[in-house]
Amino acid sequence: MKKAYVSPFVNHTNEYINRVKAIVSACGYDVQPLSFRTLLSRRALGLFNPENVVLVHWLEARAFSEGHRGAGLRLAGLAQFMVYAVVLLVMRARLVYFVHDHAVHDLTGWRRTFSVWLIRLLSRLADVRVVHDPSHAGRYRAAYLPHPLYRDQLPAEAGRARAAGTAPLRAGILGAVRPYKRIEHIIDLWPSGPALRIRGRADPAYEQVLRTHLSRREPGVPIELVTGFMSREDFAAEMEQLDALILPHADDSALVSGAFFEAIGAVPIVIARSSPFIRWVQGHFEGVLSFDSDEEFVAAVREAQAMQARMAERLPQSARRAQELFGLGACVAHYGQAIGRG
Repeated sequence: MKKAYVSPFVNHTNEYINRVKAIVSACGYDVQPLSFRTLLSRRALGLFNPENVVLVHWLEARAFSEGHRGAGLRLAGLAQFMVYAVVLLVMRARLVYFVHDHAVHDLTGWRRTFSVWLIRLLSRLADVRVVHDPSHAGRYRAAYLPHPLYRDQLPAEAGRARAAGTAPLRAGILGAVRPYKRIEHIIDLWPSGPALRIRGRADPAYEQVLRTHLSRREPGVPIELVTGFMSREDFAAEMEQLDALILPHADDSALVSGAFFEAIGAVPIVIARSSPFIRWVQGHFEGVLSFDSDEEFVAAVREAQAMQARMAERLPQSARRAQELFGLGACVAHYGQAIGRG
């Protein structure tokens, strides 16, 4: 049986890697970890079999650490990157590199430039490059493959009843609370009336920045910040309470947002900073609103307030469309051909 080595093999922050492993397994591969333990075992012999494949995600990010003032270079991580790069260079298995980001998040100056160079290096080593945003396939000379949706079930037709349009909008920012999302700016802009809940793991220094901005808002503006790790169950429970998910990513480092695939078809409305990917999905989903400026963001929140009841009723149709574009069946149909040797 052909083997597919996957790096990283475990991701505790979301289900993306598990979804990819399920897709590759359904394509007929025996899925194995690509790790230092693998490299020091007999399983490494499979890396020299041209029938096997290696799927690499976010390897460039290992060279950097997170932090409030931006990520910094991590020498131990850079050494890990170099070891893997040598292995990828000399192996005979087919390398499939998933380009998730234009640059590593939260970087500035030469560190950001260096992260772009690492991404370019991995792209050159790869036999196949993959993007989840079709508008960037040409830029990276990559194949477009659907980002896997994070669920297999459609919501029940009557399972998402919503209040009338006059009820306050319940919006949220969920997931990693990190500087590249510029959440403090969203706090400053948030209009009175709708409720905003921010929840996820945060660096203590960045959390203090957010709480300082919260303290400057006038009393009565319903914004809540809850930090700490969220389990998959916690995340799902939070999503169930939302009328709209906010994707404020501000530094143009990511091609797509994984949180979009958590939300689409599960939350009636997604409000996202404009990007090529968001403009593409707006052609497929009515409930995706975008913004570029401060004024457009406030207007998008007001528009979401006006359309929340209608979009709640149309959520099952949105979920079916999401399954057609990003569901397990759609992914398996595309991935096997792209990662194999044809």
